[in-house]
Amino acid sequence: MTVLIRKVFLFGALLATLLQVASITLPNLHRRQAVAAPSVSLAPGATVAAAAPAQPWNNPGQFHLNKKFVIKAAPTTRSYDWTISQKTIAPDGLERPMLLVNGMFPGPLVEANTGDRIVVKVTNNLMNGTAIHWHGMFQNGTNWMDGSAGVTQCPIPPGQSFTYNFTVPNQWGTYWWHAHAASQYVDGIVGPLVIHSPNEAHLGHYDEDVIVMLSDYYHTPSPTLVSWYLSPASDGSEPVPDNGLINGRNYFNCTLDPQALFPTHAPCHSNAPRSVFDFQPGLRYRIRIINTGSFADFQFSIDNHTLSVIEADGVDMQPVDVHRIPVHVGQRYSAIVQANQQVDNYWIRAQMNLNCFNEENPALDASVKALVRYAGAPASQAAHSFDWADEAWPGRCLDLEASMLKPYVVRDAPPADIQVILDMSFQKITKKRVSLGYVNETSWVPLKKAATLFQVNKGNTKFAATQFIVTLNQTQTVELVVNNYDEGSHPFHLHGHQVYVVGEGKGRYIPGESPLNTINPLRRDTVTLQTFGYTVLRFVNDNPGMWPFHCHINPHLDAGLMVQFLSLPSAVKAFKIPAELKKMCTA
Repeated sequence: MTVLIRKVFLFGALLATLLQVASITLPNLHRRQAVAAPSVSLAPGATVAAAAPAQPWNNPGQFHLNKKFVIKAAPTTRSYDWTISQKTIAPDGLERPMLLVNGMFPGPLVEANTGDRIVVKVTNNLMNGTAIHWHGMFQNGTNWMDGSAGVTQCPIPPGQSFTYNFTVPNQWGTYWWHAHAASQYVDGIVGPLVIHSPNEAHLGHYDEDVIVMLSDYYHTPSPTLVSWYLSPASDGSEPVPDNGLINGRNYFNCTLDPQALFPTHAPCHSNAPRSVFDFQPGLRYRIRIINTGSFADFQFSIDNHTLSVIEADGVDMQPVDVHRIPVHVGQRYSAIVQANQQVDNYWIRAQMNLNCFNEENPALDASVKALVRYAGAPASQAAHSFDWADEAWPGRCLDLEASMLKPYVVRDAPPADIQVILDMSFQKITKKRVSLGYVNETSWVPLKKAATLFQVNKGNTKFAATQFIVTLNQTQTVELVVNNYDEGSHPFHLHGHQVYVVGEGKGRYIPGESPLNTINPLRRDTVTLQTFGYTVLRFVNDNPGMWPFHCHINPHLDAGLMVQFLSLPSAVKAFKIPAELKKMCTA
């Protein structure tokens, strides 16, 4: 059975809705117009501290996991208490207001074992609502804890708190958490999430465990960028980053700010430090790479050090050795690195793929760097190592070839019971001349003071025309055919599931002719749709809830590139959703 669902889009107050949830005030701004640093909207009684680099964890720039963490412990509850606030900091030397969790950027690590319960109390000291999404968590039986504003919850109101409470059975690997309300995560509400298990395939193959968070970085707060992008002035071109960060740090040449696409003329301090990762000769390091950015695709590498990939998006892989790993927004990889080189400093490189940008930013150095420092090497912010000689970007923004990544636990893709065809495109509204993202004929607009999950829970199955919802009534295997009619690639993330990547190629998918691989195909939760190409995914519809499937490039989500899967509506109607969650819709 094939389902091709189309809805008519009714253009509403998309920009107003997005900016209502955004938390940093913005001036009227057109591209290349010089502005002062934006003011900051704070909750009553809050203050703005002097600019400083927010210090992550205990050792700035280094996210080494605690070796004393007991992986074989009995299931327990891991509790966290977070406060989200605003503060002016300078991650790369240029001051700008950021949204921080417990005063940290990146935010705190959430670390647990398979079977543990994770409890996170979130207090919102912003001027607008917020929500936290646990990227990659299945949330089986707790769909209302998924943290998607307008879908599974209404935002946490200013000055109020909400406690996320869920368990993590049958999952392990590298994940992350981030705000899922408007564009807030671009301004700093992000952090790592790691789940351990004694059943991990490569548990005994490394000595140290390190997190490396990659992100593009904008000196202009995201509400200004969204306002420009969703206007005729952008002509559909995404804002280009001013810099990139590794674990929240990098250097920026302050003299280049006036040349940026959106010059801020904010205070800027030269010689901001890069992140440094300490290596001990002879040890093996598991590097957990997470792209927590907004737009840019990175290729990650370490000079002179081979990367042995062992995980993709929480799925153990058969080891494969590479020099570079392409990591699109929302994706994660783990690679084992042998500290087998001479004692010295070596560049860690996260190279942005400029092929995927439609504009140039003269202020941007697309080669984002950090350092590996062997014990005994000079305490320097520079290295004399050289990049790998093989070509960095043989094509446009693409994932590692699916044929290279073989899941360690062999699992063939089940036969499809139903096929859903989705066409992704960007179109312009005739009158407003604004480029918006469409899934079939619908451009998503977040609901105000409502969530589609709550509507179904109440028995309402009539949705606004801005909500494209595919209803799946039975437990069955869904074949999802996604045709990308856009010139850009799109990292699409499916909440609550892992998907089998059974086919991809150029052009439109042709049944019976386009090749498919169902023999132990790659499984993951965030897949890049290639330019003017097709991707065929399969997933088992056995997790009741309302699950977004959306592009993780933040401007594209803001522009409406999302569809929702209503899985097993009869079970959703029986959900016992906490009353305090529903009350947030009336705040």
